[in-house]
Amino acid sequence: MASIRRRGDRWQVLYRDPSGRQRSKTFDRLGDARRYAAGTDTDLARGDWLDPKLAATTFAQWAEVWSAGRVHLRESTRVRDESVMRHLVLPYFGDRRLGQVLSADVQAFVAALRSDGKSPATIRKAYQLTAAVFSSAADSDLIGRTPCRGVKLPPQTQSEMRFLSQAEVADLIGAIDVRFENLVLAAAYTGLRFGELAGLRVERLNLLARTVTVAETCSEVAGRIVFGEPKTPASRRTITLPRFLVGSLAEHLAGRPAHQSDLVFQAPDGGPLRRTTFRERFWLPAVRASVGEPCRFHDLRHTHVALLIAQGEHPKVIQQRLGHASIRTTLDTYGHLFEGLDEAAAERLDAGFLLLPVDRMLTEPSFGVSEIHPRTQENPR
Repeated sequence: MASIRRRGDRWQVLYRDPSGRQRSKTFDRLGDARRYAAGTDTDLARGDWLDPKLAATTFAQWAEVWSAGRVHLRESTRVRDESVMRHLVLPYFGDRRLGQVLSADVQAFVAALRSDGKSPATIRKAYQLTAAVFSSAADSDLIGRTPCRGVKLPPQTQSEMRFLSQAEVADLIGAIDVRFENLVLAAAYTGLRFGELAGLRVERLNLLARTVTVAETCSEVAGRIVFGEPKTPASRRTITLPRFLVGSLAEHLAGRPAHQSDLVFQAPDGGPLRRTTFRERFWLPAVRASVGEPCRFHDLRHTHVALLIAQGEHPKVIQQRLGHASIRTTLDTYGHLFEGLDEAAAERLDAGFLLLPVDRMLTEPSFGVSEIHPRTQENPR
């Protein structure tokens, strides 16, 4: 239990923390000392007591500890988060003590980013990292609770998707460098991401079984080529290829000697594809010469979904081909494309119904159905 003693013209509160270590805090006024002593006793009794010195840890100090524990991240994600933390979060919170940051301070941080013209997606990422640091500090008992509560974020905007027709895909293929025709064809008819195609090795392509297995990705991180695991466990998948694509890929590989570990799609110099270089040198010129801007390589993935939906594929099949972890992601992203399929389903029911023989449909009795209001029989005459 906390005690109070006078030291000259000041008042000192003495108490022992949960480890038994004696601690003290001095006040100018007796009333302040009494309130602190009472609050300390309550916190100790409830198990809510926190070391005041830990709360004095700066955001930057704890962010470094928190970041060191994120060993599960893909390198591209780690580099991106480090950049956001270094350029946006630390300049605002870095020197602040963890225990001194309020919810209003976090809201002001969000407002400052918006005033600087940052996109909603960038603001949300900066906030997520900020909130994760404070949440970790709360879990480690440096602070009582996170200040990231009730913070309002700008509405999230989604990049407009473009869906190409099969004829437009063909036009795009006809306009791009011949070395990348099969890259575009594969993207439109498998839905694989650029990084999944760039990291695809010959050994993952089984043309006899008509399958491709996504087991590795290739990305460009801070100017370096990095091979890594797929985006999520669900992204590691095997999908079936249409027959025409099998034949086209066989011709693609026949044009050069290929070892099992070779990349299926390579840069002109034979090395891994660099997304930025490919976009500037080959993709954009082909787009301008065929389907017109705006059109991103990722729109080929959207195109694949649109083609599947148009032919009536089940959302679960689409989810698995795309490598989405949840079917909800598929429906949230592409749900609007399913509009009109309900009407088509009703039309198919109509067609099936009209094929039934009229006499059977009207004369055969129903079994297992009882009338709710039986008809009253007339008295025989």
